[in-house]
Amino acid sequence: MQRSAATGPNERRPAASCRSNKDVPMPLIPAVRFAAALALLTTISACGGGGGGGGEDRAATAAPVVRSFAANPTSVLPGTAATLSWDAANVTSVRIEPGLGERAAQGSATVRPLLTTTYTLTATNSAGTRSASAQVTVTVLPAARVDSFTANPAAVAEGGSSELQWTTSDATLVSIDNGVGPVPADGSLTLSPATTTTYRLTATGLGGSDSREVTVTVLPPPAITSFGLSLASVQAGEPATLSWATRETTEVRIEPGLGAQPASGSLSVSPTATTTYRLTATGPGGVRTAEATLKVVSYDWTELSAALDSYLGSGEGQVDGYIFALEIRGRTVFERAGGNLRKGMRIPIASASKAPSAAAILALADQGLLDLDAPVSTYIGSAISWPLDKATITTRMLLNHSSGLPFGSACLEDDTTTLQACAQEIANLPLNFPPGAAFFYSGAGYQLAGFVAQQAAGIPWTQLFQQRIGTPLGLAGFSYVGNDNPRIGGGALSDTSDYLRITRMFLDGGRAGDATVLSEQSAASVTGSQIGARPVLFKPVAPDSGLDGYSNGWWISAADAHPGSAGPELSDPGLFGATPWMDFDKDYSAALWMVEGTDTGVDMWRAIRPLILEQIDQ
Repeated sequence: MQRSAATGPNERRPAASCRSNKDVPMPLIPAVRFAAALALLTTISACGGGGGGGGEDRAATAAPVVRSFAANPTSVLPGTAATLSWDAANVTSVRIEPGLGERAAQGSATVRPLLTTTYTLTATNSAGTRSASAQVTVTVLPAARVDSFTANPAAVAEGGSSELQWTTSDATLVSIDNGVGPVPADGSLTLSPATTTTYRLTATGLGGSDSREVTVTVLPPPAITSFGLSLASVQAGEPATLSWATRETTEVRIEPGLGAQPASGSLSVSPTATTTYRLTATGPGGVRTAEATLKVVSYDWTELSAALDSYLGSGEGQVDGYIFALEIRGRTVFERAGGNLRKGMRIPIASASKAPSAAAILALADQGLLDLDAPVSTYIGSAISWPLDKATITTRMLLNHSSGLPFGSACLEDDTTTLQACAQEIANLPLNFPPGAAFFYSGAGYQLAGFVAQQAAGIPWTQLFQQRIGTPLGLAGFSYVGNDNPRIGGGALSDTSDYLRITRMFLDGGRAGDATVLSEQSAASVTGSQIGARPVLFKPVAPDSGLDGYSNGWWISAADAHPGSAGPELSDPGLFGATPWMDFDKDYSAALWMVEGTDTGVDMWRAIRPLILEQIDQ
């Protein structure tokens, strides 16, 4: 609290002294006494005697008095309020500067100075030349100021560094957030943020605070979302597809030998030796690399050849001849024949006909011409008389041996009848069990399924098969015995080459090159057993064969039947020993043809399977 008070100077007496009447000599002559008395009265009046009027004259000429002049508070932030208050006496005018001007003798006023300011109060009386003054100072505390705050560089790659630099004024405390904490008033700091980060610098002073922000952008690193080969191993010169996908890149290079490439793409590569391809993706946010190795193998089928040949002979479990073909990832890598059979020969494959026939029926279902779960009477119509006890039989039951129909019928061996007449003969047979109640392997069921498909398609079976399977797969010699009554589940003739085209179609998800033969769902349907919890009343393979599951023409091996492969492994052995199989884990299939017996074909398959896997896994 600041206070100041002032009074006027002492009055100066008049040049002529005022004296009391006792100073005037009285004993004068009368005329003289009268003149002297008059003069004395005049003097007394001028000195203020002789009445109350003399007191008023003294008050009018008294000095101005500033009793108080103060500020509250005396220190403020810029632009905030302080109150000036004052009290003055003996004044005719009060002025307060700067900025307040004329004011009453007593009062108060609010001021909001931006800078430290000294206010002066001047009090003036009526004399005009007589004044008193007082001063009071309001101190404005300085606010802290951030003069500069920068990041250099403002954008960095992942793991990169940026230098923060700053200067401040009037700060008592400076800090940076995001874990940095207190810093000097002026300075620099190098940081490596993991992600894009905005830093706030706050400067605090007596008069307030100031802040400023800078952002260090961490550029996203290039991402290699995929880089791989379609095959893990190939033979020398065999092609494989190298595919990749990247993002946030400005340049992609693949070495050896492929050079600059687009951000995403694929190439066919055919190395002559095992090669590791390295993809380098460069972008504003850094560099990323990935590698993919294509192993070039040289298959040695010496042991496999010896194993196959060891079955030639006339003894128990031996064969007069065989044909064998093996394809891996769509490429035939080994073929061999021995005894009385030759490569390329078409021979009867008996029950190995079921998987191709079921594929043709699945194709009809894909096209919406046949519902596997609808009663077959939907498609038979009035073509044959369909008994009431078979009303619930569906095409799915026929394909998976749960219809209740018996194993066979005489018409299956009759080339002089028709498929329609054979279907009627089968329809008239008694059921072994209610439809859907059990599993009982049935060639008659497949014959009926062929007739249902023929009715649904509106064309003969052989034409139907050629359109849906033969032509799309380019089968050169696959056919059925019997023109008017083709044996759907056991009467096909095929060479190993045609059959491997069928197995490859399943392994490739229903596709043959650019053509879709089956939907992916239909192709995959064969890998899950449809026997379920049904009791197995009859199957034409040995109990220890390991063929425990069945779906749409294919037997499914038990998991422990193919050690070294995760499977699934599917097969379709026939009565004469023809044994085709395919392995989805190892991506290969094989066809072993003979004219012997089912068990012999399965035994040979089990003997040579490990030799094949050994070469694939090298």
